[in-house]
Amino acid sequence: MRGDGGAADHEHIGGHVAYGPRQAVVLAWTGMRGVVTLAVALTLPAQMPGRDLMLVAAFAVILVTVVVQGGSLGWLIRRVEPQDQDPPAPMDLAASEAAVARAKLAAAETHAHAPDGTLIHPQLLESYRKRAEVTDRYAEDAETFMAGIQSHFDVVLTTIAAGRAELIRLHHAGQIEDEVLHEVERDLDFEEMSVILQRGS
Repeated sequence: MRGDGGAADHEHIGGHVAYGPRQAVVLAWTGMRGVVTLAVALTLPAQMPGRDLMLVAAFAVILVTVVVQGGSLGWLIRRVEPQDQDPPAPMDLAASEAAVARAKLAAAETHAHAPDGTLIHPQLLESYRKRAEVTDRYAEDAETFMAGIQSHFDVVLTTIAAGRAELIRLHHAGQIEDEVLHEVERDLDFEEMSVILQRGS
């Protein structure tokens, strides 16, 4: 990052980001110490001399850090104006997901075969191949891909709803126990949550 004067606001050192004065000021001002201060003060023994004064001081710190620092944080950011002017990274989300999928596929291809070369996990290998193909298509044109895959997720959610309805019907009919209902319902919840996260809505 660079500030208004052109000086670097941070630099990368050994893989870590060293923040410059603008970022350092904002980060220092957000270091509000309320709960920690009060917790430490309350752990002091009741017989300790000056404990009451320490509790008052702790509440004063909470008042200053939470009310003053917290209330003025927006003003400080507007005054300091820390700006990120670094060029964007060469890989976006779609490209990084495609790279991860290819790495997984390479590992699967290595471990899906026995030492003599016999394929012992064909379904697992095919699954990773399909994932790699899908993410490659996604990386090529993410917008078009996501527009087309929404209907796919809609169908999956419809099937989950159908499975849930059947599960409830079986339970009402007395064909499954409560424990079975809860176990299968939990699996459906996890599946539905996963689909919703992938669908992005």
